Formats: sequence, C-alpha cells, structure tokens
Amino acid sequence: MSRRNKEKILIIGGGRRGLAVIEVLSGSRMDIMAVVDINPKASGIKLARRLGIETSKDWKKYFKGKSVPGLVLNLTGDAKIQEELDEISAETGVEAAGLLTNRVLGSLLVERQVQTEMHRVSRKMATDISLEELVILILSSCVKGTKASGGLLILFNEDTGSWDIRSNWGIDGPARKTLIEEAEKKLPLWLEKDEALPLTEDSLCAPLRFRGKVTGAIITVFTGKERDLLESSRRLLSIFASQSAVAIQNVLLYKKSQELSVTDGLTGVFNHRYFQEQMETELNRAQRYDHSFSLLIIDLDNFKDINDNYGHLKGDMVLRKIAAAIGDTVRDSDIVARYGGDEFVILLPETDKKGAVAVSGRIREAIAGINFEIAEKVNISVGVSAYPDDGVCSGGLVAKADNALYTAKDQGRNRTCTA
Repeated sequence: MSRRNKEKILIIGGGRRGLAVIEVLSGSRMDIMAVVDINPKASGIKLARRLGIETSKDWKKYFKGKSVPGLVLNLTGDAKIQEELDEISAETGVEAAGLLTNRVLGSLLVERQVQTEMHRVSRKMATDISLEELVILILSSCVKGTKASGGLLILFNEDTGSWDIRSNWGIDGPARKTLIEEAEKKLPLWLEKDEALPLTEDSLCAPLRFRGKVTGAIITVFTGKERDLLESSRRLLSIFASQSAVAIQNVLLYKKSQELSVTDGLTGVFNHRYFQEQMETELNRAQRYDHSFSLLIIDLDNFKDINDNYGHLKGDMVLRKIAAAIGDTVRDSDIVARYGGDEFVILLPETDKKGAVAVSGRIREAIAGINFEIAEKVNISVGVSAYPDDGVCSGGLVAKADNALYTAKDQGRNRTCTA
C-alpha cells in the first residue's frame, strides 16, 4: 500500500499559475514533489529545473510508488484530470484541490507575483530612477506579467492637452494610432473606473488614476494565441495600473522638487547656485577634452527706471519675457541662469568668443522685438569672456565677463563687449 506524504505537493500545470505557485512554495517549508506539464518549455517547468525540482509529463506515475503526494494542485483547468484525481483521492486519501479552489489559489498567487514585481520596481525608484526608465520598467513588467503580445504606456500632457506615448512595447504605427484614438475617446468616460476595460477587440486599457484624475493609461494587446488570456488578465492589469500610477506620480513629484531647487522662482530659468555648479562641471570637461566655452553676462539697461515708473509687477513681467526670449534663442545644451536682480548669465559649451558674440547679437535682436507694453525701450548690455583665452578658472572668467559688461555700460549701453 502506498504511504501518503503529507508535506509533499504535486503540481500539475507548469504555466503562469504553476510558476507563481512554485515561486511562493519554494521559499516555504512545503516540499514540491514534482511539477508536471506536457509542455517541456512551460515557464513553471523551466523554473522547477533550475531549482532542482523533478519534472515530468506524466502525473499518474506519482501514485504508483510507495510514497504518494499529500496534496495535488491541478492548475490545468482540465475537468477530466480533476475527475481522475477525485477518484484517486477517494482511494488513497490524497487531498486533491478542486478546480474552483485551484483557480482562486492560482489567481491569488499570480496577483502576489504581480505585487512582487511592482515591489521590485518600487525598490529601483529608490536609486533616483528617471521617469523614462520607470515607464519602460513598468510596461515591460506589465506585458511580461500578463503574457500580452505588446503594450503602450501613455501619460496626459497638460500643456498640450494630448496623450503622449511614454513607452512602447512592440506596437507598430497603424495599430499604435488606433489605440491612441480609442484611448482619447474612452478615457475621459472612465473617470470612476478602477479596473482594466476592453479598448478594442484585442486590447485592454487600465487608467492610471491619481487623486481622482486620470493621468495616463497602460494598454496591453493580445494577438494570436495570447488573445485567450485577454479576459483573465483584466484583474492583473488593474493591479499593475493602480500601483504604477502612484510610482509615476512619486517620480514626477520628485522631479518637480528637484527642478524647484535649481530654478529661479520668478523667471523659470536656473538659479545662481545651479549656474555655479554647472560652471565647475563645464570647466572640468573643457580642461579634460581641450574644448572651449564662453560666458555671457547680461544686464538690463535702465531697469530701475522701469520699476520706478511702472512698479515692480511690471518689472517682473519684463524679466520673465526677457528670460523666455533668451531661452528661445539659445541651444538646449546652453545654461541660462538668473545671476541676480536684473542680470542673467549664459554658459555656452563648446563655443568660442566669436560664436558667443553672435549669440549675444541674436539675443539683443530678440529682446528688441518684444512688446513690453511700456513707453521705454528695453535694451540689454552684454559682457563676454571665453575659456581658455580669458582665464582658466571660474572666478577669473566671471570677473572678465563682468568687466566687459561694465565697459558696454560705459560706452553707452545696448551693446556687446568682450574681455
């Protein structure tokens, strides 16, 4: 007579549910006797082999020896297998969990697997992960976790009023366009929906909700044989979405706080502290790679008269417009900062003095074309210095540009002078 080993578990089904069960039970005191699946490439079979757990295509052989399992988990969903197991259970006393129990158990374990994956994502956030890295990590985890064919992660852009694709996993142009169009139509209607819903006949869409607003969505697509997983993946996608929304918002808030720490509150350009840091960085880079760079110090001509005649609110408006004009004129790689009061400073990497003077001319032209809604003409004076011609340390370069600025003032303002 066969002896039942109460702590031995036989798992029939090495698919997604089997994989989740193995991951959980392998860390417990329960002993997995074997994992059975007719597909030798099933994910659960592969994991079992890596863990040194016996695998097989025949589950019946485990009831022919002297020692039989104490518990059998049938994760295949096959009713015929369950009937045979019920008969064996009646004869041997082996506990054979029913199909409903196994489905519930499998779903719970898969959910735990998803939560574990999201916990892994959260841990990576502690390493100062960027938004670009986070959305790629979330979407890849989501697609793999739900066994989807591909997916999109989109976020609402409040500045443009559109949905921006922030990560794409294998969705081509025409299909991508269709999904975005459907999302634009349906997401505004799903403000109260916390679950993933069908977007098209082969896709699901889970809104990313934060503080009562839909801030984005995760879209998963199921094609070919994966379409059978579409309905069963709804809950998993919902779990991914609810946790992802918080993770994304945390990164956005952190990014915002970082921006505020280096940004001038009035004009929106960088502040003096950030300029000093970048100046040292650029100086080290120029010395290492034998590059040149230039420095512009800009001062508004007769700005005190504007404040005296029109008040500080109008003066603030003038500063904001000038900062915006400078930002629109220079390159993305250039550093624009408010140096103090009505002075701005610009760091121009890999730019010689001649190039810096040309940039200064374009800025003066841009400012001359602004309507400030005041009677006085708003002009600027500019001082220019360049590395290494005018100095090899930050203090010396700033002093040379500052002296050139005063020369421009002394020569009648509204001009550019070089060190």
